[in-house]
Amino acid sequence: MTDHTHDTTGSRPGQERDCAPRGRGYHSTDASGETSSADGPYADTAGERLLTDGGQAVGAEASLSRSREAFHDLLSGVDGPAVARVAATVPADVEPLTAYAALSDRSDHSFLLESAQKVASSDPDGAFAPSAREEADRHARFSFVGYDPEAVVTVRPDGTTVDARGPAAEYVETTDGDTLDRVRAALPDVERVGFPDHDRQHLDGGLVGFLAYDAVYDLTLAEVGVDRPEPVAPDAEFLLTTRTLVFDDHTDTAELVFTPVVGADDDPDAVYDDLQREAAAVAETLRAAEPPTTGGVAVDGETAGAQADYEAAVETTKRHVLDGDIYQGVISRTRTLSGSVDDLGLYESLREVNPSPYMYLLQHGDRSVIGASPETLVSVSDDRVVVNPVAGTCPRGTSPVDDRRLAGEMLADEKERAEHTMLVDLARNDVRRVSEPGSVRVEEFMNVLKYSHVQHIESTVTGRLATDADGFDATRATFPRGTLTGAPKVRAMEIIDDLETTPRGVYGGGVGYYSWTGDADLAIVIRTAIVDHGGPTDELGVRAGAGIVADSDPTAEYEETEQKMRGVLDAVDRVADRSTDAGESAAESSATAELESTADETANGTATADETANETTTADDGGGDA
Repeated sequence: MTDHTHDTTGSRPGQERDCAPRGRGYHSTDASGETSSADGPYADTAGERLLTDGGQAVGAEASLSRSREAFHDLLSGVDGPAVARVAATVPADVEPLTAYAALSDRSDHSFLLESAQKVASSDPDGAFAPSAREEADRHARFSFVGYDPEAVVTVRPDGTTVDARGPAAEYVETTDGDTLDRVRAALPDVERVGFPDHDRQHLDGGLVGFLAYDAVYDLTLAEVGVDRPEPVAPDAEFLLTTRTLVFDDHTDTAELVFTPVVGADDDPDAVYDDLQREAAAVAETLRAAEPPTTGGVAVDGETAGAQADYEAAVETTKRHVLDGDIYQGVISRTRTLSGSVDDLGLYESLREVNPSPYMYLLQHGDRSVIGASPETLVSVSDDRVVVNPVAGTCPRGTSPVDDRRLAGEMLADEKERAEHTMLVDLARNDVRRVSEPGSVRVEEFMNVLKYSHVQHIESTVTGRLATDADGFDATRATFPRGTLTGAPKVRAMEIIDDLETTPRGVYGGGVGYYSWTGDADLAIVIRTAIVDHGGPTDELGVRAGAGIVADSDPTAEYEETEQKMRGVLDAVDRVADRSTDAGESAAESSATAELESTADETANGTATADETANETTTADDGGGDA
């Protein structure tokens, strides 16, 4: 079943899809021989990029990377619809969080993807922190902001819904395949022109969203006869985005990347004029943007899975291990808070409490996904597939020497080493499914990398993507990751279905993107809050699991889930005072106004106050897996 709302022409099933092109080399020339870097061919003699050739003049901070003639040339040899890349320079002195806050109110679906880079345990300068421009070489390079999508594609067990919001939605296809086939069909299968080569995975527009863990019922468990529980979230939901704000932390630049789908009957001049107007409007918005005053989280209720029930599930899982059904099983539980949640305030707190390689805020209508995950689900760049198993945890020390001592003790622990090795072997098998024979490598094995308050054992497994495979196939091969299920995966997932009392929903799935270029980068959804704004009060759910083996202690595993949830709950606690203090301030101001309002009874003296973020540090969560 397919439901198209707004203006969409429906599906065109059955068209063969080629893998998207992949390239190498950042800031090399694009298909038209022009560069999209800030000092490109349209800079004038004063260095001020100002285009006035037959269209609306755009100032230096919002100049397009192609002239009108170059845009025509880009499309001149195309037979049929094409997605064309055009970029505009925009003010770079605004932080991604500020840009997101300024642009996200343009629609009820938007995203912010940020990243902080990992630091080796031996590094004497400590763990990373987000957005430190003076130490850009220690941080992941790009942040992405998206707003006003062309379409919202929702994949549910009974069909795909396409909420068409822009002209590119006309080219969204639907199919009767599995969840990932249906997500692939949402990325218009059109010719791509004007895309530069990059030296790493990069988002140049495309699909951004989430793949829920519960997609396993469609992708895997249906084959072994496991019935699906009542869904708590779509199997997948992705935004088709053609406007992506890209921040480059290494070069201190920002550009608005447009990737419009231009049909054979579309007027290139009209498309170009629209891009100029949008670039000018966004540049003006960013110039005027101020750091947002964020709210907090006010909790008026809380529920959590009972300790006794969880420990009973651990005992059952241990019996499965002893009986030889599985080597390990990951059993999770949920804590739910009710009250009011300011998404931006919670995200801001989480990125400060627990800076991570993957930090994300997805606003999907009434549902928000807010997280800081340490672990890659899968990454594809050029023909390279990457996964990085994370398993094994120890605390940070009080000094670099103490860090190395604790890391050494963790590496000497036979149980930690055995579990990590098992998960690396599982990752190798997953990657091998979509790689050229003989190309799978363990490029890094059992490195200890440090985060703000913990250190993890991590490895890197790579392969050369098979010529008949793409990023969606790579996701299918690696999903879900063994660190969220146990091993063997299928039998472990059957046990999870039997023992966990509520569906996982988005937890344990993936958040990230599939770019027009064929690049893909998805994080495992852990250390994440799922916020539902659709009821009379907001509900915030956080979930965590523990890997169960034969000698697991049920109480210790329960405490591990509590510790892992602290990554999000500490961020909640950190901004809880904002809501409390704001309410107290409002009450005091109201009382004062009532005393002063003797003549004018219509005066209502109310006031609110939001405190700025406290400069506090809280403990990171306790594990690199579930």
